[in-house]
Amino acid sequence: MCRVLDNSLFKKDRKKYAKISECVTSFNSLYNKNNIIQDDIFNILENYAARHDMPFDLLRYPIADVELCACTFIRQGRMFVMVNSALPISKQIFAAAHELYHIYCYFEKNDPVLLQSGSILESDVIDDEAKEIEDMEANAFAALLLAPKERLEEQSDVYNLSYKNISVQVVLKIMDIFAIPYKAAVLRLFEEDKIDIKTAKKLLQTDEAEISKQIRLTGKAARWQEMSKNLIRFGSLSEQMYNVEQQEAARYERLESDKARLNKIMQELRKQ
Repeated sequence: MCRVLDNSLFKKDRKKYAKISECVTSFNSLYNKNNIIQDDIFNILENYAARHDMPFDLLRYPIADVELCACTFIRQGRMFVMVNSALPISKQIFAAAHELYHIYCYFEKNDPVLLQSGSILESDVIDDEAKEIEDMEANAFAALLLAPKERLEEQSDVYNLSYKNISVQVVLKIMDIFAIPYKAAVLRLFEEDKIDIKTAKKLLQTDEAEISKQIRLTGKAARWQEMSKNLIRFGSLSEQMYNVEQQEAARYERLESDKARLNKIMQELRKQ
């Protein structure tokens, strides 16, 4: 677990980390203001693409391969972000924020890579380590966006959180407030000098079974560990089908056939 620290942008390249922090501050001022984002990240994704006049669809459905967290790609001038809804909600949120960085680079840095090959986020980038520099940047961006310094300071005061002799339960409170995974919460506390590296490593060595046990006992962050496998969203597809039906722009038989096919796909996904 300590590889999370060693392969974080904060440890690898402090100057680049500072630049990412500046990007987050600028992004927040335009698209979020002072809100704690949590699961509103999905609306922020859609709004950001819309503000750049990019047709956009957010796809959320369960994938049996939980190693695949998310992906982003562009086809025929439309951007798609897929998030695996078989993951805990906190990881879906972090994955969406991670993908937002790649989209940010595409729009703000004129980076054509997303257009050419898309991006695929695998679980080890969130759970263990990011090996590529852009994934390190994206993880830093996601964590800073979801748990910005000002809100971390504010909420620490509101809940009177003490980081001296910190326990797992305090980390769970940070997870509960900001809807981020355990390791991201520990890393943010380390980045903001709330805990030292020795404490961070000790917290990161906590067994996952113990973390889950503490979540069950306290209820802290439990809502963000839920699985939403029954959540299936195919972007604007249902809306478009409804509009076609209302405008009588397609034959009744064709519409019924398409609805039946979509329902069958959704039933198969729910079996995974």
